[in-house]
Amino acid sequence: MRKFKSGIVVAAHPLAAKAGVRVLRKSGNAVDAAVATALSLGSVAPAFSGIGGGGFALIWMAREGKSVFVDYRERAPHAAKEDMFQIGSSGKVTRDENSQGYRAVAVPGTLAGHSFMLERYGKLSLKETLEPAIGYARRGTQVTKALASAWRQSASKLKRFKTSSSVFLKKGRPFGERDRISLKDLAKTLDSILKLGPSEFYTGSIAKRICDDMTLNSGLLSIEDFEQFKPTERQPVRGTYKGFEVISAPPPSSGGIAILQALNMLEHYGLRDYGQNSTQALHLISEALMRSSRDIRRLICDPEFSKIPVESLISKKAATDLTSPQPGSDDIPSQPSSSTSHLVVIDREHNVVSMTESVECYFGSGVVAPDTGIILNDTMHDFDPRMGRANSVAPWKIPMSSMCPTILLRDGKPFMAVGAAGATRIISSALQTILNVVEFGMPLKKAVAAPRIHTQNNVIQIEKGVPRSSLTALRDMGHSIETGRSEISWRSGLYFGGVHSALLKPDNTLEGGPDPRRDGAALGLN
Repeated sequence: MRKFKSGIVVAAHPLAAKAGVRVLRKSGNAVDAAVATALSLGSVAPAFSGIGGGGFALIWMAREGKSVFVDYRERAPHAAKEDMFQIGSSGKVTRDENSQGYRAVAVPGTLAGHSFMLERYGKLSLKETLEPAIGYARRGTQVTKALASAWRQSASKLKRFKTSSSVFLKKGRPFGERDRISLKDLAKTLDSILKLGPSEFYTGSIAKRICDDMTLNSGLLSIEDFEQFKPTERQPVRGTYKGFEVISAPPPSSGGIAILQALNMLEHYGLRDYGQNSTQALHLISEALMRSSRDIRRLICDPEFSKIPVESLISKKAATDLTSPQPGSDDIPSQPSSSTSHLVVIDREHNVVSMTESVECYFGSGVVAPDTGIILNDTMHDFDPRMGRANSVAPWKIPMSSMCPTILLRDGKPFMAVGAAGATRIISSALQTILNVVEFGMPLKKAVAAPRIHTQNNVIQIEKGVPRSSLTALRDMGHSIETGRSEISWRSGLYFGGVHSALLKPDNTLEGGPDPRRDGAALGLN
């Protein structure tokens, strides 16, 4: 496995990772490189993230020895209402209004978040981090396997909208693997932001163009929404696991709390003695995942709207015995298609960024604002469409998320940066990668690529590659097992998440763990 000495970038596309390394080579730090990588992902893998979405970033500043969490997740428009989505007899929102079309769009936060991080913690300008993304969008890039799979799943959604169809379909059909696509309108948009700054997106002509299109199509975004958007700096959640300090995402994310809860439960068991993907290890991990999700749907939401007992949820005392009877179903709706990109960067000074960004479902809402090339998110999909719940829709509210950018420290210094893509599978994917390294001693690349499980409403979903003997034994223990579906996302491996991770080894070399499920790449400097 290749190791690096002076910096590493791990991301869901080799060209995006190359952009981050380019910034590190120009004396940028981990924050600068992370922003350049994220912006480039919007050009080379537009189904998953981009400036029409939002995200979270967990930053470790080595010199100060402190962690920072930046929340630039999308917010519900001020015109949003708790009863804005109607639920049909099937339990789904009618006409998929919360996941497709103009009413699904929340206020984008990506550019505001990038600008905030660069100003406070970076060394370079937004202009310097934008240049690679503009070049990729203008010159065009080749469609990768993971992107082609997402495109096939999104074609019918993109067909609904004239602008989207003209930009992201060729004669009504999705682009395929190895096809070449250039995003000329997006390149022009990014170039105008480079010249005029992020205000062009939030108070200038780009915001006006998006909002005019919203008005014409019964969308809710307004100029005031764009003008008032600001990122929020929050305290990350922290815990320990067998000598490691674990730092992760606080509410409105549920991911950090869920991971700490699961680790607290698993700490009492000798997973290492059982072996990776053994029957007993899978049983305990699935039990921890099921139980850690219990309080999430009931309690976790935007902390500005409800008091969340974070400390009690992540305390060691709250860890339940995994042999005790389980409560009822966790009531988590299935999300078979899921967007999102995760990336990690460690620079020569050992500053660390673990960053997760999304436009929500593949190609977001399916809406592309005319003449911008910007795919607009469908983040209203992350709210509970039912009324009276912690995560119900409300004006200017951030929906609960599973995104969990995480950093592990050993002896007060960075050891591992990790996170994932994949809706609710983000939590299970990141947790298993941490355990594969910390408990089972696997090399990082193998730890990321290893077959995974996920729990959904008391069913254990199993990725291809888990030993058949373990499946039979789990069924004999009384578990409900699901081993495959016909959806493209299951067949392609996209369903089980996209983990990207990096390790800082004891000899100060850097090791990357890119996810082959998401065209991952790890590049660096020596």
